Amino acid sequence: MTDHDSQTATRQIQAAIVAALNLQTFAPAAHTEAQYLRAALEDGFDVADLATAHEVSKRTIYRHLDRHGIDYDQPPSNGPARQLWNAHPDAVPSDD
Repeated sequence: MTDHDSQTATRQIQAAIVAALNLQTFAPAAHTEAQYLRAALEDGFDVADLATAHEVSKRTIYRHLDRHGIDYDQPPSNGPARQLWNAHPDAVPSDD
């Protein structure tokens, strides 16, 4: 992805967050606020979306979630567990 493409993707996610959360404007430092993080996660945005929108790492978002005591699902960091986490649900057999 080129720099222009990444800027476009960032702006698109920012616009989606503003629209979904009924915000007046996008606040670059909002990712540090508990109320904002809760609302964004409840509205279906994931950690990667928030990191992209705020131009920070996913780790930064996870740290703020931890600081505010917000429950979240964090994928395993590597190995088979990470591959399983990222697999499409239909790719994994179940007991159903």
